[in-house]
Amino acid sequence: MQFELVMAFTLIFLVDSISPGPASAAVVAKGATTGLRRTLPFICGLVLGDLVLFALAVAGLAALAAAMGPFFAVIKWVGIAYLLYLAYKMWTAKPVKMCTAAPQGEGLKLFGLGILLPLGNPKAIGFYIALLPAVMNVSAITLVAAFQLSLIIIGVWALVLIAYAAAADRASRMISTPRAQLWLNRSSAGAMIGAAGTIAAR
Repeated sequence: MQFELVMAFTLIFLVDSISPGPASAAVVAKGATTGLRRTLPFICGLVLGDLVLFALAVAGLAALAAAMGPFFAVIKWVGIAYLLYLAYKMWTAKPVKMCTAAPQGEGLKLFGLGILLPLGNPKAIGFYIALLPAVMNVSAITLVAAFQLSLIIIGVWALVLIAYAAAADRASRMISTPRAQLWLNRSSAGAMIGAAGTIAAR
């Protein structure tokens, strides 16, 4: 693939990744309340979900994805429901010292939610189904080029999300009083509700 196209894709994807959206809001909220380490499975799921959308775009399945609207709608509402559940848990959590040990099964649930979220997120779908074809001829992408772009997606998206989660984690560790922790938990719950609302409204 031409170097200019690779650089253009990288720049556009970086700008799109940094711009606030439901995924970054959810990562910040989770990182602030449970720390970076326990947020990593969620980040891995989000990256994999984006790769699924990229694969659909490259395979020319945009029309199929449009025809499967009801299926994606179900995925969307499942993701919204779980985001609201996480918001409820954050809102009702007692102000205690952050625990780095994850409850059994939490990582797998977060990983699954991470995969589902992009599939129901209009921001992510819009990038791969609408914006990507405007940048390059998707139907002409070779297997090698698709692999290269996949590596860019993994690298950029993972680094951006880890940076968001790490910043939220570090900020939360500076909060020591129960009142401040309660405020943080409820602010994070509000961010989760906002992410769910954004996806639901689009």
